[in-house]
Amino acid sequence: MLDKNIIAVDAQIAALVPRFLGNRAADVDKIRAALAGADFEAVRVAAHGMKGSGGGYGFPEISRLGAAMEEGALRRDAAAISALVTSLETYLASIEIRAEGGE
Repeated sequence: MLDKNIIAVDAQIAALVPRFLGNRAADVDKIRAALAGADFEAVRVAAHGMKGSGGGYGFPEISRLGAAMEEGALRRDAAAISALVTSLETYLASIEIRAEGGE
């Protein structure tokens, strides 16, 4: 059983978080497909987006993983990217959202 990562998000953006996380789950598949085709530029673009958006939604771990994958893409390090995308997938599966603040 996975340990849950309880993430507190601002109530004002809580409604946006499920779609954001769903898009990150889609990124897992997109990055794996890009790796299979040795398309490191596609990996870099997807990872760069995660790096830039994770913190804004309250998920600094997504930003950290995105930054590491972007670096891996620049180095063309498929093994590192593969390990990182697995870490992302595990992290996404462990998230439990708790809305805080608001009204």
